[in-house]
Amino acid sequence: MPALTAPVLRVGAECTELDGLPLFRGSVDHLLDEMEALVASGGHHLVMTPNVDQVLALRTDPRTAAAHRAASVRIADGAPLVGLARLLGDRRIQRLTGADLLGDVVARSAVNGWRVAIVGGAEGVSDDAAGRLRAGSPGAHLVTVPFPFVRSVDDAGCAVVADALREERPDVVFVCLGSPKQEAWFLEWRDRLPPGVYVGAGAAVEFAAGTRTRAPRLVQRLGGEWLWRLAQEPRRLAHRYLVRGPAFVGVVLRSLLAARERRS
Repeated sequence: MPALTAPVLRVGAECTELDGLPLFRGSVDHLLDEMEALVASGGHHLVMTPNVDQVLALRTDPRTAAAHRAASVRIADGAPLVGLARLLGDRRIQRLTGADLLGDVVARSAVNGWRVAIVGGAEGVSDDAAGRLRAGSPGAHLVTVPFPFVRSVDDAGCAVVADALREERPDVVFVCLGSPKQEAWFLEWRDRLPPGVYVGAGAAVEFAAGTRTRAPRLVQRLGGEWLWRLAQEPRRLAHRYLVRGPAFVGVVLRSLLAARERRS
């Protein structure tokens, strides 16, 4: 991706914007409060979790760009994105991941009565994840909805997922299909889905089930989780991290240049 066309991150006194739209600033407790307000407001809401790959896809994938525009909340999942925001002067932004948010929402549901659903995950994985999450948060109402094999998100086979969710009437839905499929599915089927907050959570279900292992907290804080995941899945992630990832330099350069122009 040429640096001149890369998305721009801008930090202002009131908000931090990624490609012209605000990123969430605050703690996980603030985020849960925001989600609670969205649930209470009714309607269909998307929580997007931009990482480096998704930031770069804003210029190369129309589905990612559409989801970015449609999202009610955008949390900074990628450590390089958080690091860039802090370099530009944002002291409030925190890294909030879909993997962590799944457990946090389930714990909150045991207190406030949220109905939570997990969509997607390999056969048996979502059930294992739900079992472990229920054990950690007694009283949580958590269901799983399998996702059929389909060639595209507009496949009629997706209707069974929408119908199952309408029957369950969840308040929060974690869509674990990988990006951009999970966000594209939400946009395609939004009018048929029940109201609620939908979180594009990628591999969160696999981390919750224990089929994949998160990096140690120290590695996460140092921004090295991508190396941990690359070591676990080199064949699947090498292109993302080693070929596409360096293009994030263009985002950094454009963002620094934009900040310099604002100060001049």
